Amino acid sequence: MLSPVAFWIVFGVVLMVIEIFTPTFFIFWFGIGSLAAAVVAYFYENTLIELFTFIVISGILVLLTRKLAKKLTGEEVRSINVDEIIGKEAIVIELIDNIKGKGVVKVNGDMWRAVSIEDHITISEGAKVIIEKVEGAHVVVRPSNSAELKESD
Repeated sequence: MLSPVAFWIVFGVVLMVIEIFTPTFFIFWFGIGSLAAAVVAYFYENTLIELFTFIVISGILVLLTRKLAKKLTGEEVRSINVDEIIGKEAIVIELIDNIKGKGVVKVNGDMWRAVSIEDHITISEGAKVIIEKVEGAHVVVRPSNSAELKESD
């Protein structure tokens, strides 16, 4: 059985290794919080204090370094209001076929899983579509011109 100090160290190292395989630079701070909890465990061996230390240190690091992390990863800090893309034109990146469960569109630089408003119609790659609504993590689209449609069998 692992001692509390060993547990927090192993947990912190595992989180940092996971960070290597993700592009977010987010999990790393929880690894640091875990190492801080290991220090507390060495001196106090109180699970509540260790957990409190882990949560507080991780939370502070995430909040204080968010902008720095975004700069390091090169990602622009922005949020999207899903209502702002309704009615906008998008380009089909992957053939939209509801029957096969396929379809991806690009709108405002973002990729979205897409379905056609009508199940029997497929929309070709490169076609322009209009976004009718957002349902969870995908958009429902209709063709902007009928020339790019074809009936599914």
